Amino acid sequence: MDYQLHGFMIGKAILVDIGNKRACRIPVSNSDKTVVFAAVFFNKTMLRLFLYLLIHARHGNVSREELFEHVWEENNLSPSTQRLWQVINNLNKKLSTLGLPEDFILSAKGCGYFINYDDITPLYYEVRE
Repeated sequence: MDYQLHGFMIGKAILVDIGNKRACRIPVSNSDKTVVFAAVFFNKTMLRLFLYLLIHARHGNVSREELFEHVWEENNLSPSTQRLWQVINNLNKKLSTLGLPEDFILSAKGCGYFINYDDITPLYYEVRE
């Protein structure tokens, strides 16, 4: 059996859906009489960066050079410190609209970037032939 990464659950209410390039807030309370659903969509670079951080920066720092290599250079894009900062800043803003902290992705001066959130679960599906 082979398994492929489908996405992530962040907390109990945020689903990161790789295939549809989006993150959704799903209501989890049965007592609410109203249903509030929210979604944000990612462009390719933002999604690549977010996924790389979710996979590699949950338990430690990821260097700027590592992000440049795996997110930009491997996709024939030109990396820059300003572009990295801009994408992370915009990503944090999008995630905050879903109710996540504005400092979900943090920079550790001289060490790189890390995810500032503990409850993240990868979701896999079984690939059948």
